[in-house]
Amino acid sequence: MSLEGKVALVTGAGGMRGVGRATALKLASLGADVAITDVRRPVDDLPPGEVRAEWQSIDSVAEEVRNLGRQALPVYADLSDGEQIAGLVAETVNHYGRLDIMVNNARAIIGRDKVPVTELEEAVWQHFLAINTTAVFLCTKHAGREMVRLGHGGRVVNIASNAGKQASADGAAYSASKFAVIGLTQASAMDLAPHGITVNAVCPGPINTDRMSYWEREQAARRGITQEEFRSQVVAASAERTPLGRIAEPEDVANLVAFLAGPDAELITGQSYNVNGGILFH
Repeated sequence: MSLEGKVALVTGAGGMRGVGRATALKLASLGADVAITDVRRPVDDLPPGEVRAEWQSIDSVAEEVRNLGRQALPVYADLSDGEQIAGLVAETVNHYGRLDIMVNNARAIIGRDKVPVTELEEAVWQHFLAINTTAVFLCTKHAGREMVRLGHGGRVVNIASNAGKQASADGAAYSASKFAVIGLTQASAMDLAPHGITVNAVCPGPINTDRMSYWEREQAARRGITQEEFRSQVVAASAERTPLGRIAEPEDVANLVAFLAGPDAELITGQSYNVNGGILFH
């Protein structure tokens, strides 16, 4: 499978051990040039490992992409701002002259939403919808327009979640935002099909990342351990509940994204595929 000559835009790509970075590197390894974006985060919103490593978000990922022999365009953007999303897509097309693959991976930092619906603050609810749903819509809208204008077809891959198929307690905002992504995926697939553009979703279960979580930070502080120690406990417990014996690595998700972005998936659209080791069949 080759993506030689293709251009991909990946959102939420700045994490040192995240799906966005893994996806950008996977697509680059297959021959694509990439534009990568993330928001500039304060130190308090960074995983401890990134702070220690002096990780530089999408600038570090761009360097890795270039080391693979591909071009990289890092663009910082706040995806809660529709004008910045439009500018992000325009800058990508202006820089490369084309856009073939749109990967909507960015998500809101979890934790403040992990309360019963009766305790959920409206501002938290709105933030999750803005980043997890509205930004996906706007990226699809603007990228889709460019793909239609350019006339080469294209691929849109949305990162949804198991939580977009089966909700759980203390997860109203996250689940609602991800259920919406699956609906958006299906509707967009129908709208863009006449132009040779496919739209699919990947639905991971738990992923072994060092993602930031306000809830995990709070739980670690209550137990008197580091956030990373608590995170390792969460990963181990999740692995025990998974039929295949481990949770997903970022690369597991990136591999499916790459397949859906490639030539072998040209007749697949409107689908939402699980990557969860067997914990949910739906």
